Amino acid sequence: MRNMILLADPSEDILEILEELFAEKYSVLKLEDGFEACNKAIELKDDISGIIINSATPSMSGIDVVTKLSADPSFENIPMMIISEDASLKNEKVAYKAGATDFNKIPFDSSLIKRKMLKYMDLFSVKEQLSEAKKKGESAVDTKEAPLYKSMHDNMIELIGRIVEMRNPENANHLRRLKGLVKIMAKKMQELYPEYGLTEEKINIIVTAVSLHNIGMASIPDSVVLKPGRLTNEEYEFMKSHTLRGVEMLDSVKGTWSNEYDAVIRKAIRSHHEKYDGGGYPDGLRGDDIPIEAQLISIADTYDALVNDRVYKKAFPKDVAANMINNGECGVFPPKILEVFKNCRPQLEKWEESDLDLKKI
Repeated sequence: MRNMILLADPSEDILEILEELFAEKYSVLKLEDGFEACNKAIELKDDISGIIINSATPSMSGIDVVTKLSADPSFENIPMMIISEDASLKNEKVAYKAGATDFNKIPFDSSLIKRKMLKYMDLFSVKEQLSEAKKKGESAVDTKEAPLYKSMHDNMIELIGRIVEMRNPENANHLRRLKGLVKIMAKKMQELYPEYGLTEEKINIIVTAVSLHNIGMASIPDSVVLKPGRLTNEEYEFMKSHTLRGVEMLDSVKGTWSNEYDAVIRKAIRSHHEKYDGGGYPDGLRGDDIPIEAQLISIADTYDALVNDRVYKKAFPKDVAANMINNGECGVFPPKILEVFKNCRPQLEKWEESDLDLKKI
């Protein structure tokens, strides 16, 4: 059973801080040298739950350590976090390219490091269990284990979403709010436009997919995601790449869930920034070429962003936000989805102020 965290940093003070965060629950191995850390990781790969390493460890840099370990299939279920005093966008890109699960600047917020690492380890543990389950054939729909298998991959999806959301404190409860908005509008879409074939089962899958629609943001540096001012053209293009990066990330867990789940989640990830007039990204889709799951998530996400505070803006009043959406100030939405939005407005406004219990919808 994996129950060890490997910490590598040239500073004894930082090692002690990190050790204190995890010592209660995990066995902690502290090392100051990168080369030694790499060798120990390989030696103890069956025991390690996670790795936190400084990008500038001596003998072998943390970047090189992560690059080497991430090329070994034995480490695909072990999260590796890089910490660094160099918080530049260039260094963050290098860290993620090396295979890092996450990147954090020094000095860091200890509570955030702990929360993120614990979530990563939970996620990778579920992923490992799912891989084992598939090897035993427990993913078959007719088997007795199917409900357990479904529960496991639902937990995995939820964990991934929480990790992405956790990077920005302003996004607290964003996913829960978004799931409710999407569910309300999907049910109204089912009622008004049956031609979209939105069954109860498909609606539930779309709501589940909400947790992963922004998974690609995990590979976008904090310096871009959390920037309070206007993004440069380079930063904006990098930010836009989260849709395609998300699909690439999904490839790493291909076969984890059913084909139906996979198809819905991919559409949600790739196309939730497309616009009816072709002005969206990444594919410039027009009209009903935009998948319905992406349409629902897109308008719900836009509404939630407008009526809540963000790092770059204050919340708009709900009636102002609705007018902005209807008038095309936030991009052009399909006429049918706008009709659904208008019909649902009282429910949407009530949901934003509720206790966020999905079972009540």
